[in-house]
Amino acid sequence: MNRKMTVLFAILAIIMIASGCGGGGGGSGRYTIPTEIPTPGTGGGGSIADADVDSLIASAWEDFAYGAYSSATSKFNQALSIDTITDTQKVKAYNGLGWSLTRATGLESGYSAFTQSSAANNEAKIGLASALIQRGDMVSMGEALRLLEEIGLKDLTYVFASTNPIEISNAEAHAMLSWCYFWRNNTAKDDYENAKKQIYLAIGEDPSTDGSVGQIYKSMRALGLPGL
Repeated sequence: MNRKMTVLFAILAIIMIASGCGGGGGGSGRYTIPTEIPTPGTGGGGSIADADVDSLIASAWEDFAYGAYSSATSKFNQALSIDTITDTQKVKAYNGLGWSLTRATGLESGYSAFTQSSAANNEAKIGLASALIQRGDMVSMGEALRLLEEIGLKDLTYVFASTNPIEISNAEAHAMLSWCYFWRNNTAKDDYENAKKQIYLAIGEDPSTDGSVGQIYKSMRALGLPGL
């Protein structure tokens, strides 16, 4: 396999992580339910005016967990349209909107929503970093690395745990950071050494060879990460 294809496989593995299909420790994939999910103001006797923002956000995440991403997107947007929404609620709604759009139509579609919530939400940082990694250029990769470090992932004792059902495991989050270090390869910052530490932690938690963590490990080894 040539170098370009190996890089593409690693980036694809990260796309699969963000899509909830990373395998191994990253979750069990998506569920499907009928698309006719009641939403506030659509037959339940309520309307946007009297809908509760927190209830809408909670209901949207329930839909998300079942794979009803269009319904979840609608509810997150509905929450964002309410005049009384607080800044804290906006962060939660934009994060949910970003993940719903990502799962429905791809990482790039969630980019804007993630940018509006990533400053105050670690799940949004993961989503935004995934979208940036997908772009595959040095500037985007550097920004993705910064976001993942901001979460706390540089610390090998840090455990990423999501509040919402985005199905991103700690192993997958550390594997993403490992790839960013490998890509940047700043010798002054010991990026190769940091990449090895992160991926060893990740495969220690998720030793599956056919999941996304395993694919990232195999890609870096094939691309010549020293000592791997």
